[in-house]
Amino acid sequence: MLLAFDTATDTAGVAVYDATGLRAEANWFAGRGHSSQLLPMAQQLLSNLDLTPAELTGVAVSVGPGSWSGIRVGMSSAKGLALAHDLPLLGISSLETLAYPHQRIGRSVIAVIKLGRDRYAMAEYRLRRAWTRIGVERNVSREELLAAIPELALVCGDVDPRLALSINEARGAGVVIPSPAVGLRRAGFLAEIAWNRLQAGERDDLTSLEPSYLGAAVKEPAK
Repeated sequence: MLLAFDTATDTAGVAVYDATGLRAEANWFAGRGHSSQLLPMAQQLLSNLDLTPAELTGVAVSVGPGSWSGIRVGMSSAKGLALAHDLPLLGISSLETLAYPHQRIGRSVIAVIKLGRDRYAMAEYRLRRAWTRIGVERNVSREELLAAIPELALVCGDVDPRLALSINEARGAGVVIPSPAVGLRRAGFLAEIAWNRLQAGERDDLTSLEPSYLGAAVKEPAK
């Protein structure tokens, strides 16, 4: 039984996942209330399933990119729970969580999270032989984001009407932008990614797992 936390942005999420699939999930607008809302929501979901933290077999958390304060709340909560109950911990990218449900669309998936001041975190994913991130997660300007979107792509995440209009003007009809409900970053997908990795024997080191803020521009590796 795995418990997943996502506090990477104003939208927070908690999910419970096991071998049968997604058991419970909550996603809500937390604003700046992550620290007061996260653990009560997790306790409520576990209570609804007649579970206690002692019955968990793993913990997952979004490591960002996103909000500095939000990510810290999720990371500290997940690490504290993993330490208290000697549980494996898995850190999952918030961009991967956004892109994951769209992997079979047959085109590149561009996941976007707004960092502020017209800066965006972005990553490109594509289903080849396996679901793969293309290149690195990047901190980009609006202009750099528009230039990085392929002619055939799905763009999901923090795409407000102004950005959607810019994307349509720059790339045309070949780019799909899902509705806000379809494009929501859900804790259930984070939990599924983490559960699959846990079953494959993966886990992150409790002490060395760090947030990914992308607060400064990320340089592409030299070729």
